[in-house]
Amino acid sequence: ASGMVFATVLVSCCSSLNIRARPLISNSPFLSIWNAPTELCSERTGVHLDMTFFSLIGSTLKTSIGQNITLFYPDRLGYYPYINEITGEAFNGGLPQLLQLENHLKKAKEDIQFYIPSDEQSGLAVIDWENWRPLWIRNWGSKDIYRQESIDLVQQRDISLSEAEARTTAKMKFEAAAKSIMLESLKLGIAMKPKRLWGYYLYPDCYNYDYKQNPHNYTGTCLDIEIARNNELNWLWEKSTALYPSVYLETALRSSRNAQLFVRNRVQEAIRVSYVSNSTYPLPVFVYTRPVFTDVYEEYLSQDDLVNTIGESAALGASGVVIWGDLNLTQSKNTCKTLDNYLKRTLTPYLINVTMAARICSQVLCQDSGACARKKWNSSDYLHLNPKNIVIQMTKDGKYTLQGQPAFQDLQTFIEKFDCHCYAGHTCEPRVNINDIQYLRACISEDICIQISSNSLSNIEASDEKILSNRTVFSLTSQSKVT
Repeated sequence: ASGMVFATVLVSCCSSLNIRARPLISNSPFLSIWNAPTELCSERTGVHLDMTFFSLIGSTLKTSIGQNITLFYPDRLGYYPYINEITGEAFNGGLPQLLQLENHLKKAKEDIQFYIPSDEQSGLAVIDWENWRPLWIRNWGSKDIYRQESIDLVQQRDISLSEAEARTTAKMKFEAAAKSIMLESLKLGIAMKPKRLWGYYLYPDCYNYDYKQNPHNYTGTCLDIEIARNNELNWLWEKSTALYPSVYLETALRSSRNAQLFVRNRVQEAIRVSYVSNSTYPLPVFVYTRPVFTDVYEEYLSQDDLVNTIGESAALGASGVVIWGDLNLTQSKNTCKTLDNYLKRTLTPYLINVTMAARICSQVLCQDSGACARKKWNSSDYLHLNPKNIVIQMTKDGKYTLQGQPAFQDLQTFIEKFDCHCYAGHTCEPRVNINDIQYLRACISEDICIQISSNSLSNIEASDEKILSNRTVFSLTSQSKVT
């Protein structure tokens, strides 16, 4: 070990692409956030879920207020205009251009104060408006009703217009009104609660949903036309204070390479958009994911699926993941027990794995002044602990411990595969020499820490016998292959 050649790593902080948003919580390069009404498990069924590992927790119930993650559905923020796509019934005017904006903002102000009473509490504020899209051309399928109703409205007001003229006018009025509603609502929230990170759920999207039509030739690529359309939304990115893309999986993507490509391209597009407003102060990206498949709510994501969603998000440089769930998770005592078991055996151990790896990488490459992201965004390199050297265990009392330490080669792998992206406004040390590491302590909670010393780096050897001893073990390699 003493004969090893130690590497010197140059970290460029001059390029805007090597800068990322400051962490919401100090020394936490990757956050795990829970957004589901799981308090109902303990209240109704007596099943107590251990949520201590999540940095932020928020219920989705309408009665829940004062949470550090707040999700504003259409009925919780002002008078959102929309049309029931099945019945055709219009609410609050139905079309954005028929909304009385002043009344909407007055009600929105009351709603924001109700759901976020504190001016000092930091956290996330996510607006979930999905009935229509602000770009006219993206209102296809069942959402075409917004285009047709807009055209009808224009023709009613001026019967002399041709169909082409009516369509052009309708498009202009619809997009102007949609932009106004979204922007003014966003600006109101930021002005009232500036310590919250405000943005819209599912923005940006890149519409790479063709994995069912082309399962064997699917690349996940965000088409140039969709990237161009996202650029038309620069007015939204310039005012948002966070981005909230979504990577929910259908069973068609179960444990597949296509899932990896689907998520990778969506998150990468959000990372690209995060630099639009200010390349030296990019927006934080929090990726929404689900613990279950969207089309089979009883089936939980496997370890491979977690790698393809949470693992991809962390490796690409997202600030964290928001794990969203609905009432289906808490229907009965059995569903609550299933969720409890999934948290204990699968989800929490994987989150510990990724979070600790991100934390170690941040310390080694960035001296806690930045976070790690893939050198090659389209690679399959992950921020994972090496299971040969570190084992995550669950003790009899349900606590988690880490046994072992990373070896020199583990840190070397991070250096070879990842770059340091300095936190905006921080000064990064431009040079890291692993040989200079005398002592390092990385913690992701009070009880879950790893200590690294210069001696341990050169001397650690993990035996197969140690790894395979009788205990509950969760482990992943630093590079995971999914077929």
